[in-house]
Amino acid sequence: MRIHRPTLLSLVLLLLITGVVVRLGDRLAEPDAVPVAATVTDDAGDELATTTYDGPMIRRRAAIAIHPVAGADRAAIARELRAVAAREEVGELTDSTFAVFSAEMLEYLVPELTLVMPEGVSVHRAEAFMRDFRPASVGFYLVETVLVHDLTFAVLPVAGVAPATVRDRIDAEGVLADSLNRYETTVQPAGVTVRYFGAVLSDGQIARVRASIGRAAGVPAERVLVEASRPGAGVDLSHGVPNLVEPPHGH
Repeated sequence: MRIHRPTLLSLVLLLLITGVVVRLGDRLAEPDAVPVAATVTDDAGDELATTTYDGPMIRRRAAIAIHPVAGADRAAIARELRAVAAREEVGELTDSTFAVFSAEMLEYLVPELTLVMPEGVSVHRAEAFMRDFRPASVGFYLVETVLVHDLTFAVLPVAGVAPATVRDRIDAEGVLADSLNRYETTVQPAGVTVRYFGAVLSDGQIARVRASIGRAAGVPAERVLVEASRPGAGVDLSHGVPNLVEPPHGH
């Protein structure tokens, strides 16, 4: 598990949002928040990726794998379930890819639609939610406890490079689209943040993302900071993947 000191990242995010540009010199070139990844591994196919970006950046969630009936509108299914979740005060359902699920489950079902329940919602509650409010166009579903990465990359570009230009360069290069699949880029007054929520990323994938953002911003990869998107302890992977306890449930 990496030991993170979020002070510098918090400062950088404040600068990005407020538009106050201060060049931090050598201290920013060698950030306290996240050093260069010492262990670089690639993704592991359907297995959980090896990562040292754990703790608050890794979250335990209940995820729903949905197989619609033939001809069903997946977007309509998602809208219906989100509306019900809001009405029943379950919380926000987050889109993800099937890569969040275990290799064992994916041998049984590769879902066409994946929705992740809010933090704190158990598999049993997620299962009850689907049992009570299953849309007619859902042919089959599975619910499983998964681990996800919920992290944010932040960068202050070199003088003379506008934050919007950084965003455009990131999109044009396509490395983030290949490595992250889904991500949200926000142009701040003084820089750019990239929010990622989804399957656990390997150190190698994160290194490639940092390098791409750095190229777009005209700075070294080491100046692209990485931190948890939410407060809280998260999941420590330094002793291996914890037992997620609740097995998949199918209907």
